[in-house]
Amino acid sequence: MILSAVLSVLYALYILFFGKTNIFKYIEKEQIKKNLQEEIAQIQKENQKIREEISFLKKDRFFIEKKAREDLGLVKEGDEIYIIVQNKKTTREKQDRWIDRVIRKYQEFILRK
Repeated sequence: MILSAVLSVLYALYILFFGKTNIFKYIEKEQIKKNLQEEIAQIQKENQKIREEISFLKKDRFFIEKKAREDLGLVKEGDEIYIIVQNKKTTREKQDRWIDRVIRKYQEFILRK
């Protein structure tokens, strides 16, 4: 009697931890389910935003004009256009990586010899 109870408990534990549908697979699947639900929620938010934009594009002339100006670069008669040009030296300094500066200094050092 006790032996059959112990064997039953051992069998249940085996199934729980090592069977086809063990607890580890269950936890993994629950995590995947949670991640997919979060992704679905994010996509639903994006869809709602796109639906609102479509609605504005169908109804609101101001929004249509704003979108055309931003996306297509259109201007009205009498509008003034300003183009901001960055200093080339400043942009180059921002783009340089530390290794590029080291290589440049090394090359300058070799040229001095």
